[in-house]
Amino acid sequence: MSLNSIMNIGVSGLMTAQDQLRIVSDNMANVNTPGYIRKISQQQSLVTGGVGMGVTSGKVTLAADQFLQAAALKATSASSQSDASYELLDQIQSQFGDITDTNNLFNQGSSTLSSFASLGEDPTSAAGRQQALSNLSSFLSEANRISTKIQTIRGDADTRIGTDVSSVNDLLKNISQLNATISSTTVVGGDATGAQTTQAGYITQLSKLMDVKVSQNANGGVTLRTQTGMLLADGGSYATLSYTPATNVDATTSFGPITVNGINGETRDLADNLTSGEIKGLLDVRDNTAPAVNSQLNEYVNQFSTQLNAAHNASSSAPAPASLTGKNTSLSQQEAIAGFTGKTTITTLSSSGNITHTLQIDFSTNQYTYDGGAPAGFDPTNFVNDINGALGGAATLNFSNGVMSVTAAGSGGNDGVAIVDDATTPSSKQGQGFSQFFGLNDLVKSDIPTSYKTGLGGSDNHGFTPGSVVNFAVRSGAGSTLATVNFQVPAGGTMQNLLDGLNDTTTGMGKYGVFSLDSSGTLSFKGYGSPATTLSVSGDDTKRYGTGASLSQFFGLSDTAGTLASHLGVSQTVLNNPDTLALAHVNLSAAGGTGALNKADGAGGLSIAAVASKSVTFNKAGLNSGGASTLQRYGSDLAGQVGNLAATAKSSKESNAALLSEASNRLDSAQGVNLDEELVNLTTFQQAYSASGRLIQAAKDMYDTLLNMVK
Repeated sequence: MSLNSIMNIGVSGLMTAQDQLRIVSDNMANVNTPGYIRKISQQQSLVTGGVGMGVTSGKVTLAADQFLQAAALKATSASSQSDASYELLDQIQSQFGDITDTNNLFNQGSSTLSSFASLGEDPTSAAGRQQALSNLSSFLSEANRISTKIQTIRGDADTRIGTDVSSVNDLLKNISQLNATISSTTVVGGDATGAQTTQAGYITQLSKLMDVKVSQNANGGVTLRTQTGMLLADGGSYATLSYTPATNVDATTSFGPITVNGINGETRDLADNLTSGEIKGLLDVRDNTAPAVNSQLNEYVNQFSTQLNAAHNASSSAPAPASLTGKNTSLSQQEAIAGFTGKTTITTLSSSGNITHTLQIDFSTNQYTYDGGAPAGFDPTNFVNDINGALGGAATLNFSNGVMSVTAAGSGGNDGVAIVDDATTPSSKQGQGFSQFFGLNDLVKSDIPTSYKTGLGGSDNHGFTPGSVVNFAVRSGAGSTLATVNFQVPAGGTMQNLLDGLNDTTTGMGKYGVFSLDSSGTLSFKGYGSPATTLSVSGDDTKRYGTGASLSQFFGLSDTAGTLASHLGVSQTVLNNPDTLALAHVNLSAAGGTGALNKADGAGGLSIAAVASKSVTFNKAGLNSGGASTLQRYGSDLAGQVGNLAATAKSSKESNAALLSEASNRLDSAQGVNLDEELVNLTTFQQAYSASGRLIQAAKDMYDTLLNMVK
């Protein structure tokens, strides 16, 4: 071996040791840098003609473990999803308050009924009336506040989704730009580890927002996909997401899709391609969990109000009111009367509580009896006129624009009016008595329908103007938008025509599900698929008979029931005059009609208080499958379910945080900087550097000796 060869070997060792020392120094300097991945450079022997000619530095790479990285990214996405879910559900749970707090919604409901029980014992107490009305107003206001706050939380989630979408776009852009940098550096044999480390940091940030799957390219860049396989980034190309958050959010809000504009020009809905990440957690709460809680809350407060109204309509104030005005039923007179069975009595009374006249109506036989006389028939299609003729001026019945009212004559001792159902065969339609069905003496009022049992059949008029439009948005079970259908009310005027139009596969929703009308007149939509498609209403300009509810309100489509809490309030008539609170029962059997209505009678107040333990049939809402229960039990179940949701979310958050910690620790152990190891490497390469220097010095000495010998 020549001296030149020895010199070259020493120089190669010196330069290689220097490169290794630089890498070790960089690793040690970044020991506390978050996300830093340890660098590695493999040494390679230089061999010429089968003879070793020294050493050279190999390609600088990162000490990355793709399997541990994949596990860490997956754990990061799952942890971020559960963090977002818990944060929002904890906010929802906090709205209901501690069960021991007197201001808790359910305790306010109990306080309301307790105050009516007290009124039943002392119905003449002015302070007691004020207290009962105050408690009821507070209960309804609290329910409205919670329901509104749930929508605010959904709106906040929606805004965060918009922010996250912008962040995803920025990260995908940065990752793709680094792909180009890494590729060009790798091609010329340069050190791309700095760019690769930065890119890995961006990918970790992206995994917090949505699930990602990474594959390494031959040129050093990466290809990103979702876990479902949707391409996000490849080389210098990347997908872009677009989303516009809703301006105002309530239970009926139709959210737009998160659109993915793919690398190859294709367009997809992100919701179908998400399995985890913060966006997934926000979507789940916004579109599923929060609406479910809100739906149950509104079902609870609606049934609470319905039972109060049932008891209040079965009672009367003392003295009886001069008139009773009901709610807008959005029905024609014929539709409203059809389906009634049993008996009810329209009673006029004097200011002293004595009965002046009674008109008993038997809907089962279509007959009436006036003041105990002989029965006479009436025509259900001409109900108001026939009953007014029978009353003979003692009172007047009126039905206009869907609203029923009855007014005492105000003369001849006919100062007030009351509606009393028969004790053995009470009037009934869809489970409500005559007065309650029309809302003639409601304690809690609503400006939209609270029951969707319309009583309509296929041959009945649908009542909506042909050509008026309902804008439906159809969503898949995963939440992606499948279609927007601008449905026009058909020219045919029957409910069957409306059903056929809704189920049309071209102009209606027939491709996505089927509408049906049950025996109670309830219209429902059942989507295809598993999980099934759902629909929401983004616009509705229909009005039943021009003055009634819209189609979506009338039939309760698009979670209209979830808005009820904001429409319920104590009757303004009763608030303005607490003496009109119906706390007494009319005694139709009073001798000679004398003393039939007494101010000291608190039977009505007691019947209102008793609704807490009355068996009620609840509709399916949220996480509750419906069925028979009591208000007390349903309220307890709702409180428990909200608590369980938050507790489950917290447990999931803690579990996923532990998994993330474990995955991160293993990843750090594999690709992070270990000072002990680096110190060993530092010593090793220092010694190698020193040895190479000594080899060069030895070669120099040999040169000098040879030169001296020549002299």
